[in-house]
Amino acid sequence: MLTKEYLKDNFIDAYFINEERDTIEILTTSEDKKEVFPTIIPFNEEHEGFKALLSKMSVDDLHERTYIKKKEERKLFEEQLIRIGKKDGFISEDGKIDKDFFPTLVKSILDNPDNEDHLFSLKLTLFEVPKIRESENTELKSAIRKGKTKVEVLLNALKLISEESN
Repeated sequence: MLTKEYLKDNFIDAYFINEERDTIEILTTSEDKKEVFPTIIPFNEEHEGFKALLSKMSVDDLHERTYIKKKEERKLFEEQLIRIGKKDGFISEDGKIDKDFFPTLVKSILDNPDNEDHLFSLKLTLFEVPKIRESENTELKSAIRKGKTKVEVLLNALKLISEESN
């Protein structure tokens, strides 16, 4: 059970773990600081774990930490993609994309269109695009978040970018 007293000495981090931002993961250490324990709680002001978390960070801090964590994960993901791209010959050593990359890109979009890992990464990547992230079109942004296939997500993202460009 998470309490203010326990978090005082054992709190490591907390962030949302889903797109809806209604589920939080809190990382804490064991009393001897040798183990790390994840605890999943709902984003619910009445939940005792949430009340305890507020003793360590505000809701704004929680959103900010989630943004930073996703940005860090994205950076690691991009670095890994570049390493793989260079290893597989899609990206040259000077960092330019090989023309053979585009058939692979199209194939990755059209094959296995509802792969959850690909879909999640695609959505994260799209929300890093300033025209999408800063758009006030909540309907299309929601459609991107809720998209069930890569094609559906990309269609909505392209609609949003197209509207923003006009």
